Amino acid sequence: MITIRPIGFDSEITSDTDLPAFLAGLLGPHLLPGDVLVVTSKIVSKWLGLYAEPGADRAELVLQQAYSVVAERATETGVTRVVHATAGPVMAGAGIDASNAGDDRLLLLPPDPDQVARDLRRDVAALLHRPLDFAVVLSDTSGRAWRAGLTDFALGAAGLLPVDDLRGLPDTAGRDLAVTIRNIADEVASAADLVKGKIDRVPVAVLSGLASYVSAHDGPGAGGLVRTGPTDWFGLGRAEAVRAALGVLPGTALARKVGVESTNPEPLRDRALRALRVALAADDAVECDLTDQAGRAVVIELRSSDPVALGRVWSRVEVALAGERATSVSARCADGVRMTVTEQRADAWAGRAEPHDGAHPDDRP
Repeated sequence: MITIRPIGFDSEITSDTDLPAFLAGLLGPHLLPGDVLVVTSKIVSKWLGLYAEPGADRAELVLQQAYSVVAERATETGVTRVVHATAGPVMAGAGIDASNAGDDRLLLLPPDPDQVARDLRRDVAALLHRPLDFAVVLSDTSGRAWRAGLTDFALGAAGLLPVDDLRGLPDTAGRDLAVTIRNIADEVASAADLVKGKIDRVPVAVLSGLASYVSAHDGPGAGGLVRTGPTDWFGLGRAEAVRAALGVLPGTALARKVGVESTNPEPLRDRALRALRVALAADDAVECDLTDQAGRAVVIELRSSDPVALGRVWSRVEVALAGERATSVSARCADGVRMTVTEQRADAWAGRAEPHDGAHPDDRP
């Protein structure tokens, strides 16, 4: 049986707080061998004094706290970016948070969450004069691709086996499991969030009944749970993947210059103009015009005395338009190319994969 106990307190955690001693005083004899102590990353950031400089620009701060930008969209208040954060996870806004931070200051995530979890575990154990017979998980909150709402996940971990690899074991029908690897660390963090909460001032929880996943060794931590690099099928958003292939990387000054897709519906003309800017970003010697045609289409005209440059830009426009979910019909004219741009058909995104491979139609990249 698994039990989850909330550990609430009224004291505000600051850089002057001795967080390990504070936690040890709260837990005392109630922390049992095999327990998992889940600590909200926000109080750790407060304890470490990880505040942004006053007046810092949030959008620029996100870029500073990121290895790379995965996707970016224009909103009414600026640009929202999903990034591979320097703290490890891929998440919106690099995990920068103002809620419960005090004085409207922005809190940053720890740069090495696994190390923080290891330090907390050792310090609390030393203060309680006990062996490393419990685990520590540092949790944070994030959204997930293809799912609405937020859930907690393991930002850092120490003393916990983060995954339970069931591959090769038989299922109830005797067939070997081929892909089942349970993410124990994230399940622990999300379970703890059922009793924690930003409103109720419960930033800590203890889970009992998971001793089989607790180890005296620190273990690999939670950093390895982040899927990035060649194994990541979704390293860039839809629009960003197309633009990056054309040399316009997300999060760069060039991306801001050509314009960023909005979270709100945009007129065909705006999207066609953005595609044209992307196509011209390679500085080919091509002249262009863009005009509306009765509101249902947009016409792009390309002209150049250099047929190679004209062909290159022509191809780049077609690719960029596909990234904007638009299509075009082209015709040669006296001094160039005339492209009639229209909305891409709705069924063009429906896919044609048959379900013989067990894939749901919505599972396509």
